[in-house]
Amino acid sequence: MASLIGSRVLVRGGNGVDAAVATSLVLTVTLPHLGGIGGDFFALVRDPNGKVFFVDGSGYAPYRLTRELVVKKGYSSMPVNGPLSINVPGLVDGLRVMWEKWGSTEWRKLVEYARSIADKGFGVSHSFSYALKNLYEELVQDPGSKETYYYKGIPKPGEVFKYKGLATALEHIADDPRSFYEGIIAEKIAEYVQNRGGVLEYDDLKEYRAKLGEPIRTTYRGRTIYEMPPSTQGITTLHLLKLLEDYDLRSIEPNSIERVKLFLKAAKIAYAARDKYVTDPRYMSVSIDYLLSQEFIESLKEQMQKDNPLEKVNSVKDGDTTFFAVADKEGWLIAGIQSLFYPFGSHLTEPTFNITLNCRASSFSLDENHVNRLEPRKKTLHTLSAIILEDNDRTLAIGLSGGHFRPLLHAEIFTNVIDYGMDPQEALEYPRFIWHLRTNKVDYEEGYNIRNNGEYKFNRKPYPSRLGVAAIVELKDTIRAGYSDIRGDGMPIGTP
Repeated sequence: MASLIGSRVLVRGGNGVDAAVATSLVLTVTLPHLGGIGGDFFALVRDPNGKVFFVDGSGYAPYRLTRELVVKKGYSSMPVNGPLSINVPGLVDGLRVMWEKWGSTEWRKLVEYARSIADKGFGVSHSFSYALKNLYEELVQDPGSKETYYYKGIPKPGEVFKYKGLATALEHIADDPRSFYEGIIAEKIAEYVQNRGGVLEYDDLKEYRAKLGEPIRTTYRGRTIYEMPPSTQGITTLHLLKLLEDYDLRSIEPNSIERVKLFLKAAKIAYAARDKYVTDPRYMSVSIDYLLSQEFIESLKEQMQKDNPLEKVNSVKDGDTTFFAVADKEGWLIAGIQSLFYPFGSHLTEPTFNITLNCRASSFSLDENHVNRLEPRKKTLHTLSAIILEDNDRTLAIGLSGGHFRPLLHAEIFTNVIDYGMDPQEALEYPRFIWHLRTNKVDYEEGYNIRNNGEYKFNRKPYPSRLGVAAIVELKDTIRAGYSDIRGDGMPIGTP
């Protein structure tokens, strides 16, 4: 449905940015467990002249959310869910700044698509129904979530689902996108979170502004790759690819254990650098330029030549995300990604407007010496990122769900295309593997030739699994092509 609405915007004269705004908002309605308006939004925007921009719609920690407060409440690490896991949602303002800079269609018209779907209802997807069933016990403990999602029991696939409150919220947003942050919506969100034991305040929302900025980039075998800068982990994708660039991957079978072990060795190094250096750029001890410098890349490559024993700590959970890409006839290309972090985020839903709030603050560290330590109004290390690849005579937007696994999965899809010569659809559908960070656990889909050798604990998943749901949009001459993943609910739709 979101793809259909995006294509409809293009047919009616809107540009790619207009279509991205409408697509994003429809996804907040139809896939609320993955990326509702209580979450964050990022985008890479490539204009018709080939200039790439970064849209940062990530929120920061509430002013009163301090390490001392969380520790005093008895936590030794940040809670994964609940009222103390909530950052200021950045999605709506991220869409606003993107549209104000490049949009061409009236804002109200773009919001109306999502508002109408929320009001009239839509068919529940399998993934939405499964998530509601899987998290029933957790969600019904929150009055707002129970009222929003289970007013007729657990929705089954194909049932019509409506949110009158969310439709009203979108009506306010259609009048003024800042109403989410400076009006009745912000008041209700702050009031509900505080009633549930949190510290998010009206001023935290009122003072928030999304930003436009520059992407980061590097090269791989002569191609230019754009990624999203810190506080996102996009730089980890670039580090991984620079480590792999020294190897002739074509001499290694794409489904072999040799490929898996090589990628995992690179991943250990790249993720270790992420966890040591990456957070809100205002709080980083080194510059982004330094992390992309030849000097730093060479230091990573030196580590690649050594054995790197695994650090035995708890594994990181997967996240849930919605990625989409849009291309238009003018040459605009947008890679957009949005998320509440884990399914249904904090598990708190403001009942008046049916807004489920993120749990992005759960990524902060309570270690006073950690670069990503919790501090008021700070942005946490963020798992969302996406790629724009300039590959000779074509340009691709690439992205997927995957939480902390995203850089490794990006590297797999990217090398499927560049090193193994797969077309985009084949690259998306090829079996994948993930490493549970800082453990020796590896999940892989059927199709890999894996022999357990004691170094890793391999766990085979049936194909297709849910090891990330990806999509690609490709520009080549006057052709625009879309590719969606067999693992998810998406569908590419083109216009005449």
